[in-house]
Amino acid sequence: MRFLAVVMALLTTSVLLAADGGQQEIKTVLFPFRETVVSARLESVLKNYKFLQGQPFKAGDTLVELDDSRYAIELARTTEQLRFAKSTYEDKKELREKKFTSDAELRKAEYDLHLTEISCAEAKLNVSFCTIKAPFDGKIVEIMTHDFETTRSGQTLCRIIDDNQLLAVMNVPLTDRALTTIGTTVKIRLDQKEATATGTIYEVSPQADHRTGTVRIRVLIDNRQGLFFAGMTGTLQK
Repeated sequence: MRFLAVVMALLTTSVLLAADGGQQEIKTVLFPFRETVVSARLESVLKNYKFLQGQPFKAGDTLVELDDSRYAIELARTTEQLRFAKSTYEDKKELREKKFTSDAELRKAEYDLHLTEISCAEAKLNVSFCTIKAPFDGKIVEIMTHDFETTRSGQTLCRIIDDNQLLAVMNVPLTDRALTTIGTTVKIRLDQKEATATGTIYEVSPQADHRTGTVRIRVLIDNRQGLFFAGMTGTLQK
């Protein structure tokens, strides 16, 4: 959060709006299109990561495996209970048809079956939580919990980003109609690679900065070839 605050301050102060109409320099920083923190959803032990930091993965790929031993045992137990509850319910239903048992007994068997179905579904869900899959294409950029460490529900495991597209964030003058129009194509000269990236304006903030007379925009850049990195800086080319 501190890094983001520093970057935003840099972008705000980097727009040099000369009172005499002089040259303007608009600085920008590249951010990943999406990022999220991956967390454990139950108590377990982290077995391993399936991808190294920086190694690309696809949506749906397994990122992390947790030890599912205790949850697999619970699933086996509830599955057997469910089989028994179904058999009991069918027996009670047959007996009721022959008037050998009461409606109350049949409803009790049906209720027990319903509760067992819920327990079995919960056990299946817990087992599935031990295999953590990627929500989108991307890369692991930071690992917070390592192999063989104990996890608890809600514990942060790693941070992932989608850098197949990047967002160049910058502040531009409100008076520049082209730069405040979604879909406008712009070019950015990147400082670190001495290369030029081309993108289109993706978002325009609905709130301007009254101190500088600027508004924040985000330019979408195609990065599927991996030419650029999140965190790179550059200057808007006029």
